[in-house]
Amino acid sequence: MNVTEESISPAEAFDCRNYLPPLKLYYAEYIIPLSLSLAVGCIVWLWVTFVFVKVIKLIRRQTEKGQVMVLIIANTVYFTVVTFNVAALLVPHVAVVCDIVPFVAFCWCILVFFRYLKESVGGDSTIMGLYESKALDPPKVCPCFRFIYDRKRQLRAIRFGILQLPVYNSVVASIQLLIFSYDKDLFFDAFYIILPFIITSIVFYVGSSVSFIKTVAPLYPDNPIFKRFFLLQLVLIITKPQIIVLELIYNLSTFECTLAGEPKVYINIIKQLVILLEIAAVTICSYKFYTGQDPAAAGEKTGVNNTGYEA
Repeated sequence: MNVTEESISPAEAFDCRNYLPPLKLYYAEYIIPLSLSLAVGCIVWLWVTFVFVKVIKLIRRQTEKGQVMVLIIANTVYFTVVTFNVAALLVPHVAVVCDIVPFVAFCWCILVFFRYLKESVGGDSTIMGLYESKALDPPKVCPCFRFIYDRKRQLRAIRFGILQLPVYNSVVASIQLLIFSYDKDLFFDAFYIILPFIITSIVFYVGSSVSFIKTVAPLYPDNPIFKRFFLLQLVLIITKPQIIVLELIYNLSTFECTLAGEPKVYINIIKQLVILLEIAAVTICSYKFYTGQDPAAAGEKTGVNNTGYEA
């Protein structure tokens, strides 16, 4: 009789789709895939940690003092995501928490970085002056704002679209975590109820941020912060929508149930590995971006004195 048969009686009823075996059984039954995935996870974690430390040093050297902490906070999102991914591999029972918490952390990081981005191009007063002087055209990307003809209201709508992401999803995440701690089955049943609201919030944010970038970026072609903002948005695609798609595919598929929890275990391993590898790729781009800046301009710190203010 193997470990599986000793640990769980075949007659015991369980939710096959959402069932995860006890940790002792998990480590015994999945030693090979778990070891391989943890090896990949640890390599990615070490790489992201190295890049994180390196980027912090470059930020301190290249950025105005008042903007250093903002960029450091924004760049912690990569380290946060991979740390929770490795934790989800080690303890799959908390994988739901490890999906939710990094996304909320990202939402607040993106808000911090948006405030930095806005100040780097002169702040609200400068942007409104550009609107009023017709140096800027109204946003043409998100259909959400095409019915708003007043330019001040368009800017407010864009700001609201970005601000709502961390606030709204923090509330939703708190509700999800409460449900998960109270009744895990209820959490999975409520997944489809909460899902449309999360997608709506993400779509509204993406439309708002793209509208802002497409409107302002052409005026500052030499300003590198828009590329950083693009990299940060890639994390959004990785941390939430992709997870939602994977979960939908999994929930709509049929699997042969086993007492070792094979379907749920393998979908968790695959999901965490995919995200880890994608974050590693995004981190490489971020590392090249910070280390590939013009050496001649390395001595000139960016921030409140960058091209956004000089324009």
